Amino acid sequence: MSDNFSNSSGISRRDFITSTGALGAAVLGGISPTVLAKTTAPIRIGNLNSFSKVFAALANSNLNGMKLYFDQIGNTIAGRKIEILREDDEINPQVGLQKLRKLHESDKCDIITGLQASNVAMAAVEYLRQSKAFMLCSGAGVAALSYTQLPYFFRCSVSTYTLHQAMGEWFYDNISKEVLLTASDFAGGRGSLAEFKAGFLPKGGKVIQEIYPPLGNNDFSSYLAAMRNANAPASFSFYAGTDAVRFVKQYDEFGLKQRSRLTGSGFMLDTDTLPAQGRSALGAINVLHYADTLDNAANKKFVADYRKKFNEYPNVYSEYGYVAGQVLHAAIQAVDGNTEDKDKLRAAMIAVRLAAPRGPFRFNAATQSPTQNVYLREVAEVEGRLTNKVIHTIPNVVEPVNKPY
Repeated sequence: MSDNFSNSSGISRRDFITSTGALGAAVLGGISPTVLAKTTAPIRIGNLNSFSKVFAALANSNLNGMKLYFDQIGNTIAGRKIEILREDDEINPQVGLQKLRKLHESDKCDIITGLQASNVAMAAVEYLRQSKAFMLCSGAGVAALSYTQLPYFFRCSVSTYTLHQAMGEWFYDNISKEVLLTASDFAGGRGSLAEFKAGFLPKGGKVIQEIYPPLGNNDFSSYLAAMRNANAPASFSFYAGTDAVRFVKQYDEFGLKQRSRLTGSGFMLDTDTLPAQGRSALGAINVLHYADTLDNAANKKFVADYRKKFNEYPNVYSEYGYVAGQVLHAAIQAVDGNTEDKDKLRAAMIAVRLAAPRGPFRFNAATQSPTQNVYLREVAEVEGRLTNKVIHTIPNVVEPVNKPY
């Protein structure tokens, strides 16, 4: 890969081709230079996320990661102070739209970040299209967001297609030719299983059964009984937050872990869930674009700084927020703090190259979602704590230009 990556603080302005033509034309046209003076008003960053219900811990981790990065740069970009406005979408599309409208129209945010719940993110698409609000999604991974053709919508988290399609292929080659699929019944869950099948089925894999408990489910016993009756050699699952904790613990308590190999999306088996899942998660194989054990300088610094500030290890959602801060710093610095010219800001975003905690990061210019490494991981005990060790790396995975399914 030919891209040159910068340090973890982002890229400098010299990485972009800038022009003084517009300024020159304005001066020649008699416009007062004071009109063109660089604004020193705060950069207003909206943070719309699911700060309540099943995703509450995820949203708080995401915001903590972004705040950590902004603290490290003095909460200032290009001479403008950073102001964060936080809103809770309650995992409710209608509430999310109301809060999104508030942040854009009433609060006059320069950029809006967040959106963890895929159902809320998809419901926001038409408003984003009509309003032309500038959005850096630091959460939702549903693949369909990459194909909305919104010029001012970027995503610095992940398109889960790149994760789960790769896992489907790897699963067929290394785990089993047959699988039972299960996920929470919402857009992100169903989409993730469709992505897994996109890698698994073309190789000749067989899906024995698909099971979709409701989001926010407490008791999985009836679903686990169906899984036991299916007698699959292995399962692939997508759960997050408290659902992930309950599912993995009950999977083990029901005796399925010994009968059907537990594998899943990395969102089900990460730092936010592993302490509560305990040894029920040991040995589970999963896929993600980040692990807190990654051996690179940017990640070592991020983990150390995060632990110092919050007295806990970061999770993937923390890293989402941290990378959001890196991306905004790089892009806004490149346009000298001018967030009014959305086309220039968009060009600056596309040009961002980072050495992020997760590894090399850049945007796919066609989809405006990340191109980055994908890691196959195994839950293990490392230095006395449960975490994920990387067992295989797929470098610089590029999302398809056209919607894959």
